[in-house]
Amino acid sequence: MDRQIVYPGAIPLETDLLNTNKYAMIGIAKLASAILGSNTYVHGLACTPSSPASMTVNVAPGQIYSLQNIDGTAYSSLPADTTHSILKQGISLDTTAFALTAPGTSGYSVNYLIQATFSETDKNATVLPYYNASNPSVAWSGPNNTGTAQNTLRSGVCTLSLKAGVPATTGTQTTPAPDTGYIALYVITVSQGATTVTASNITVAPNAPIIPASGIFSAIQQGSVTFATDTGTANSYVASYLPNLPAQVDGMRLTFKAKNANTGASTLSVNGGAASPLYSHANQTLQGGEIVANGLVEVEWNSSLTAWVMCGNSGGSLPVLSGTQSNHAINLGQVPGLVLASVGAFGLGIRNEKLPGTMAAVDVSRFDYFAPKDNIGPLPGQWVGGITHAMGDQIGWQIAGLGQGAVGGSPRAFIRMMLSNGNFSNWGELYHTLNKPSASDVGALPVNGTADSATKLSTPRNIAGVAFDGTGDINLTPANVGAVSASGGDYNQTYRLGAVGTLGNESNPVQLISAAAGQATDSFVAWTSYTWYKDYVRTGVVRAGDNTVKSFAVEINGVRFLEIGRDGTFLNGNMASDLRLGQQESMNVTIPGTGQSTDSVVPSGCYVTGLTSTSTGNYVGITKIFYRRLQRKVGGNWVDATWL
Repeated sequence: MDRQIVYPGAIPLETDLLNTNKYAMIGIAKLASAILGSNTYVHGLACTPSSPASMTVNVAPGQIYSLQNIDGTAYSSLPADTTHSILKQGISLDTTAFALTAPGTSGYSVNYLIQATFSETDKNATVLPYYNASNPSVAWSGPNNTGTAQNTLRSGVCTLSLKAGVPATTGTQTTPAPDTGYIALYVITVSQGATTVTASNITVAPNAPIIPASGIFSAIQQGSVTFATDTGTANSYVASYLPNLPAQVDGMRLTFKAKNANTGASTLSVNGGAASPLYSHANQTLQGGEIVANGLVEVEWNSSLTAWVMCGNSGGSLPVLSGTQSNHAINLGQVPGLVLASVGAFGLGIRNEKLPGTMAAVDVSRFDYFAPKDNIGPLPGQWVGGITHAMGDQIGWQIAGLGQGAVGGSPRAFIRMMLSNGNFSNWGELYHTLNKPSASDVGALPVNGTADSATKLSTPRNIAGVAFDGTGDINLTPANVGAVSASGGDYNQTYRLGAVGTLGNESNPVQLISAAAGQATDSFVAWTSYTWYKDYVRTGVVRAGDNTVKSFAVEINGVRFLEIGRDGTFLNGNMASDLRLGQQESMNVTIPGTGQSTDSVVPSGCYVTGLTSTSTGNYVGITKIFYRRLQRKVGGNWVDATWL
């Protein structure tokens, strides 16, 4: 901070006082910015209805802090300084009253905006006395004795104004935007016919930068600047903090009082910003029940997650990650529903999770033992350990076990039930591979025992249509069981077979196949196949796109060489159905003289079908050529190939 220096005997200058004021202002401004930063804030300026109530509201004294030039204009003889900015204070020392008017249209309302700005004015003009060098005893009036009045105070002022919105149907009216350089402080809603304004008509404007009336340090201690009341809905929480929050950064902590409990994944919107995911302190999406109505929720911003992470949730369930170490807590997913419970005559045990749809109202298990002195176990007078499982106050079962002490001994187990009448059944022994029942235990014949006599069935039964009474064997024929005799025979029934193939030599199987339903279009649905080692020939019926036959085809090793459609036409181009040879014709050939030759050419597009040869004694020559013209069917007429 700068301080002006003056010396004894030196002629005082006006700049000494001006700089003293300037340096003090800069020092105070820098202290204010160290606390408030460079944003605009206001303190005080509470807006209240008049008393008694009327159509007037009062804005209390207060101040505004705003980043401004050190001096926008010359400060007396000091030049303007618009290069540097400081956080200046504008003061409103008196209460400001604003009169409001209700809309004249029935069903209409209007929103008024109270806005504030910083302004700096020079005022308190007066005619100052000046030194008169020609007659020091008589001062001049004003500079050069001109009598000109000069401002004597540069004042930083908090300027307040009222801005009316456009009246509209109640509920649709909007708040006017603040003027350039102003900040919004309060919104006052006035309905048609209103004669007074009450506190319920006055709300703080969204994101208004109002410092709590108690001051910054009290606000920090009370947490009021980081606390807000939720105005959203379940799972979509909305909170507005005053003054308006700066940019969200890692570590920023806020608290809000939830209006509703959450039922699943949730979000939080702060000061009208975008809704961000709200995670548990375990960085997990909320499942429901972590937030209760009227519960306090503390959150912290995590830019890596782009989410708010809960640090505290009064009254809500506490999410827990799956424990991986001995001192870790475990969550409900790791130990489903294990709690202690007491059930009727069975006493205390561990209660298991009840599954939907089960008959049990409760489901409790407990480890038990029966001491020799109690004489209540399955083997009175011996130590027996067991498990009790209760499904109701008087319904359940007990299993008790006894291990034989000697090496190789057989463990024994017993079970009894408690029925709805409250009485236990007798103990029943459970048998297993190490403790097998005797024949008498289960009413069976001993290993080497014999039956006294064979017993005839009191009611004979039929087996595959053949009577059986237990006194003798019966014989079943293939006809009894609907089978075909292994020795063959004549059958007048119809059998549908998926495939019939030869047996024996696997190098030349012959198959008759009827394909299953759903075969693709243009594929065989019924065919015979003849194979010789790796080669095969397949002939059969090809399916069209519906339930009709497309063609009869022949394939060799998967290549379709012949395909005849339902109308007898050839489909695959390997055979021609529109070509033929015409009627037979002939032409004479003149036999040349000895040692000479001659060319004879049949007409173009003809096939030679025969020759006539004649012997002259010395040699044999061709005297006639037979031929047939190649023809193609065009438009129902056969045309010689020569003309095509």
